[in-house]
Amino acid sequence: MSLTNKYGEVKNVSLVIPTLNEESNIKEVFPYIPEFIDEVVVVDGNSTDRTRDEILKYRKDAKIIVEKPRGKGAAMRTGFENATGDILIIMDADGSHDPKEIPGLLEPVLDGYDVSNGSRMMPGGGSADITPFRRLGNRLFVTMVNMLYGSNYTDLCYGYRAFKKEAIKKIYCQSKGFEIETEQSIRMKKAGLKVKEVPSFEACRKNGDSNLNSFRDGWRIFNTILKEYFNS
Repeated sequence: MSLTNKYGEVKNVSLVIPTLNEESNIKEVFPYIPEFIDEVVVVDGNSTDRTRDEILKYRKDAKIIVEKPRGKGAAMRTGFENATGDILIIMDADGSHDPKEIPGLLEPVLDGYDVSNGSRMMPGGGSADITPFRRLGNRLFVTMVNMLYGSNYTDLCYGYRAFKKEAIKKIYCQSKGFEIETEQSIRMKKAGLKVKEVPSFEACRKNGDSNLNSFRDGWRIFNTILKEYFNS
């Protein structure tokens, strides 16, 4: 169906969704994907349940790429490399990201921004899932990144985002795990990209257990911040 930006240019939109054993959550996400999404790219970490079959029930034209589970960052990179849209959206498959927010996430990119970041921490956003410990960690990491890089982010560790395809090429990221969002945010600033945050509400994972480990992934985020700073 495609979309038209403020300059009258027609833009195709790709939605990239990493999956790993999300069979019970697919019905919470895929029926609500807006009709104007031109392409859905699923990067599946060789799920052992019926995740892929469930996806095809709701989106027969989904491009499903199966690979060994190497982490969210690696899956995201595979998805971006295989997406053909002018605008690429990344979202989770566990029901925590509301597909109904996609139009609001796209609006800044259609209006000329390079990237649009969902934020749980700005007015209008929120989270039913984040623990006090993770909230504290996110606040500390946001403060650290803003001080070191001169940015003004409100949320750092949230993966609901929209990018111009050319923006992805300017911030090629190498992280394999959940630290990918932090690496992206830092490299956006380094590359001088125009970034806008928009409010987003994070729901609880609908079913199953998260692959996130607060201590392990927090340490990886901290290391990513320092590595990017000393490699500047």
